Amino acid sequence: GAVAIIGSTVTGCSAGMDGGVVFMTESESLSIAGIDFINSRAGGSGSVLYLDELRQRSSISDASFTGNTAGDDKTIQTDSPIDWDCRLGSWMPTEGAFKGDFSVPECNLCPAGYFGNRSGLTNSSCDGACKRGHFCPKGTAEPLPCAPGFYMPVIGAASAESCLPCSPGTSQSTAGTDRPCDECPPGTFADQLNATSCTDCPAGRFCPNAGTIQPLDCAAGEYQNLTGQAACMQCPAGEFQPERGQTSCDLCAAGGYCDDTEDCGGGFTLCPAGSYNEKTGSSSPDACQQCPPGTFSPSSGANSSGTCKSCRSGTFAAGSRNAECEPCKAGSYQNAIGAAGCVRCGLGSFC
Repeated sequence: GAVAIIGSTVTGCSAGMDGGVVFMTESESLSIAGIDFINSRAGGSGSVLYLDELRQRSSISDASFTGNTAGDDKTIQTDSPIDWDCRLGSWMPTEGAFKGDFSVPECNLCPAGYFGNRSGLTNSSCDGACKRGHFCPKGTAEPLPCAPGFYMPVIGAASAESCLPCSPGTSQSTAGTDRPCDECPPGTFADQLNATSCTDCPAGRFCPNAGTIQPLDCAAGEYQNLTGQAACMQCPAGEFQPERGQTSCDLCAAGGYCDDTEDCGGGFTLCPAGSYNEKTGSSSPDACQQCPPGTFSPSSGANSSGTCKSCRSGTFAAGSRNAECEPCKAGSYQNAIGAAGCVRCGLGSFC
């Protein structure tokens, strides 16, 4: 009939050349629960537990086999199937020879890269290879998801280190993903591995393309006062910015102008000598006012009409926008200051 051995310790026992410390043949079944087999011996072809030609399936739960020796190292021999009460993530064959030390419910752990989420598994493949997007250390019952910032495109990953990190310029916010990470959209960037999200481009910089790794500085003559932008803006007419990576432009000072061309947007153009500009924010060279005839201004960048000085006596400045006055030529003179021309010497006199 059916036999049950429950809640006991079998230690220091021995069997002869054949059979076993526990031997059962041509019977119904054997049920073992809460039994420890410790330091028992069997000689020849014997074993600690020997089952032969049982008519029903046997069962073993909460049991251990430790320090036992047999002539051919077989702790258990059975040609009748055994149902093992193994924990999830482990397996045990139902028949054959079982060698060495082992215990239930630990049983044989599913190997790394495999998982077992059912009871009664009988081979090392368990329930199959670890699924995509996950990893399975030794003894895994349920596959573990790769963390956000990582992905796993193939089956059979054995550890968290097997998961592939998102490359710079990409991110992944979801755990357990099997597809490559998403490119950062324009206006954002990711400058490190395994990013879980993309970062908005800072003000003064821009991220023009999908998959940006490092933000770019706005060029001279441009600015960006917002974060998360894919492009910079040109300085408006009357403003300039000579530096890179800026969040605003500077108002053009008096004494010059800033037009809206790409070149001049990056700097400030001085009014030439002989002219001046008293206004700020000018965007055209027409803003530079010319010094009137009879006056001059030797320096560029003048910001006041007071910089236009009158020519001294003996000199003149014809026309406008004069950087200097010219001396009267031989045969002419000029006694007045601020003259636009010279006077010819009269008859009977010389100059």
